[in-house]
Amino acid sequence: MGTVKKPSGGHLAATALAVLLLAYVGYQVYRAKYTSVRTEAASYFTASDSVEASVTALRNEKVLLSPGGGALDFVVDPGARVSKNGVVANVYSDEAQITAQHQLQKVDGAIAQLENLQKPGNTYSFNADTANGRICLQLMEILGGIRSGELSQAADKKSSLLNLLNEKQIATGKVKDFQSQLKALKTQRESLAAKAGSPVGSIASPEAGYFIRSTDGMENAYDLSAVSSITCGQVRDLQKRKLAAVSGAVGKICTDFDWYLVCVVPNGQLTGFRQLDSTDIVSVHFPFVSGTSVDAEVYAVNQEGENGEAAVVLRCSEMSSSLAGIRHETADISVQRYAGLRVSQKAIHYEKRTKTVADAKGKKSKEEKEIEGVYVLYGNQLSFRQIVPLFSTENYVICDPAPKEDSLMTDETVKLYDEVVVEGTDLYDGKVVK
Repeated sequence: MGTVKKPSGGHLAATALAVLLLAYVGYQVYRAKYTSVRTEAASYFTASDSVEASVTALRNEKVLLSPGGGALDFVVDPGARVSKNGVVANVYSDEAQITAQHQLQKVDGAIAQLENLQKPGNTYSFNADTANGRICLQLMEILGGIRSGELSQAADKKSSLLNLLNEKQIATGKVKDFQSQLKALKTQRESLAAKAGSPVGSIASPEAGYFIRSTDGMENAYDLSAVSSITCGQVRDLQKRKLAAVSGAVGKICTDFDWYLVCVVPNGQLTGFRQLDSTDIVSVHFPFVSGTSVDAEVYAVNQEGENGEAAVVLRCSEMSSSLAGIRHETADISVQRYAGLRVSQKAIHYEKRTKTVADAKGKKSKEEKEIEGVYVLYGNQLSFRQIVPLFSTENYVICDPAPKEDSLMTDETVKLYDEVVVEGTDLYDGKVVK
């Protein structure tokens, strides 16, 4: 058998040297390709300080009762304004009359469209490219309405689309006129008019206000003349009440254009409300009501004791069909809005800085403070910049983009698009990053 030679000491040393050399080269390549810090650009951002609360809508409301017998055809949309003695609904003998009446309205609209297209000069400025673009836009809006569940919106767009297609046909000479279609529509109209007949009665609004088609049994459940002093207990009692439609009612009229949202807010979330004046506006968002929002004034904040919760009253003056149906609902109340430069919480550092200041008489002295700031990468060098936070979350801070110079302990603050360091070690002012 042959003998196995052991590696000599010189061979081992050469191998170790080669490994070290390879590691050194790898490190230099890594340093050349990667910096020792990671940055994010400071961007402009708007944030809201919001409070989630269970709110109850309170309005001055008058219930409208059905006259009994017949079928109702509402002529006013929910949330729409009506004048005193204005007709809210017509009463017909049966549902067949109402169906014929609605079909008659559609036929009248189609006749008016075709007659308008045939008037001399109405298609003079027709442009094929523009028309095709408008047709495509209408199609996309109809599809969008169907996908989002807004079927009524899609139906409204259908009429506009048909009008555009007819305009294109007559302007390009594909059809000479619509006389045959008009003749058929007018014949159909005569038949529908006979079936529709006339209403046997109507329901009028006793006062001017907003029309709301539903009732829930909480109409005038609270005296609104005392709403500014409502208590937490009273709010909770209202929110415990079960909702049930009023027997024999066809809807109601909100007789005041101002209405109220009341809720209970814990002491820890009252700071934003206390900072607002009665004329300041908050935004109330209803996440479970098709994304509905409404602006409101902070009408009252009735706190129970120095550290207790408070009954908050918001006054609203807007109305829509979705808002008209709200009684008990979850809401996000945006108390304050903050606009400024957004930087990551990971970028925040605390440093002591000294600054020479002068008093009113011009006497200078040294002032030292621990300030909050970020490191900004300019070229390959770090610069520490003080920030003035306006709003913060667990993940980011909104900074004042233009703080007063006398409030700064550094020469500058962070600016839009600055490369702010969010990861790095051994950071200091003036450090050169390779």
